[in-house]
Amino acid sequence: MKRQKFIGSICPILLASMMASPILVSCSKEEEEEEEPAVPLSEEEKAYLETLEKINEDGYFTEGKKLHILLTHERYKELDTIASFVNDMENGLLLLRKTEEHLLAFDNCCPHLGSRNQWTYNNNKFRCNNHGNSFGTSEGFTSYCSSNSRSGNLRQFPLSIFKDLATVDFTI
Repeated sequence: MKRQKFIGSICPILLASMMASPILVSCSKEEEEEEEPAVPLSEEEKAYLETLEKINEDGYFTEGKKLHILLTHERYKELDTIASFVNDMENGLLLLRKTEEHLLAFDNCCPHLGSRNQWTYNNNKFRCNNHGNSFGTSEGFTSYCSSNSRSGNLRQFPLSIFKDLATVDFTI
């Protein structure tokens, strides 16, 4: 009789533990460590991440005829403010924050005599302080570097922005 009593008292416990085991398995550490499936990245997002890895300590990366600029880099932080500009001497560019959404890129070579380092910006014009000539930021009537021009618009390059990465295209 003792045997029947023992089995009678143990069987319900065993049965309960076997029924609970799927619950225990579902709460196991293995499943906690499983990650949810990653959302596939767009081609633009993949290119962005690959380019970020190549940005040098100066905040940019040149790839063929394209220049990629990390706008959050200290060198380009001035561009956070509308109507501010950065004279990027290493890359030959004047970068202008036109509006919150628009950034423009211009050749920083003065159309008059080729000076690159004496620019100021006011009233939608860049002024070369070497001889005091002013040049616009519109398209058309472009004055090119060292062409002895004293007026016109600076040469502009196409620029696109994705997140905090600006890309200037020099293929024109």
